[in-house]
Amino acid sequence: MLAAPVWHFWIGAALVAVAVLAVIGLGGYYLWSVQAKKYPTGRQARHRDL
Repeated sequence: MLAAPVWHFWIGAALVAVAVLAVIGLGGYYLWSVQAKKYPTGRQARHRDL
C-alpha cells in the first residue's frame, strides 16, 4: 500500500497531459478551420470566384 499514492500521482499527471494536449489540439483545429474558410486555396478559391 505504500506505492499507491505514487501510482495515483503518475496517472493524474498523464490524464492532465492528455487533457492539455486535447484542448490545444481542438483550439488549433478550430483556428485552422476558420482560417481555411477566410482564405480558401485551390479549387475552393476558383469556385468562390464564379
